[in-house]
Amino acid sequence: MKLEDYQFFQSLEPESLEKVQKEAHKVAYPVGTFLYYQGDINHGILFLSKGCVKVFLHADEIGKGEITLYYITPGEQCLVNTLSTVSQTPATATAIVDESIEGWLIPTETIRWLIDHSPAYRNFKLSFCAERLSQIMHLVEELRFKRMDQRLLNWLYVQGRDTILTTHEQIAQILGTSREVISRILKNLEREGIVTLGRGFIKIISS
Repeated sequence: MKLEDYQFFQSLEPESLEKVQKEAHKVAYPVGTFLYYQGDINHGILFLSKGCVKVFLHADEIGKGEITLYYITPGEQCLVNTLSTVSQTPATATAIVDESIEGWLIPTETIRWLIDHSPAYRNFKLSFCAERLSQIMHLVEELRFKRMDQRLLNWLYVQGRDTILTTHEQIAQILGTSREVISRILKNLEREGIVTLGRGFIKIISS
């Protein structure tokens, strides 16, 4: 896959395209290679043409071991890699090769030049960052939901009675979340046969 095959490269100004073609270099890494660790400062942005990369957080402190943020496939880029390269700040996650990869690495200096001189590149970056950030926020919400599931169960059990007189809104205020999240979890618990829901009450039928 050539640089010109990436869709956004086709919109680059001639001067920008020429600079990228001159300064980018090919890379290839086998399965299991760590491209960067959480805390590393990246010195170039990877444009993947083959293979797959997993980007994850170390989450031992919350008992999860690691949390996968997303996978990078051909034609895609990594938000963590991009932000670390552009700002020259430590990466907030770790990236490991999940399937042997090939691609192009564009150095920090070239990326900064593109940001300063190429409106097409700036527009691409803004769009890319917004899309990837949206995916991460969705993941955060899912993680919140899973933790809230256990928090809600714990709260129900510590009430010390089978039938609890309360509303979804009241529980949401106590646990610091939205009524919609509480309602969704309770519906799941009802389907699993753990609780029965009624107007203004929740009955625990299985522990």
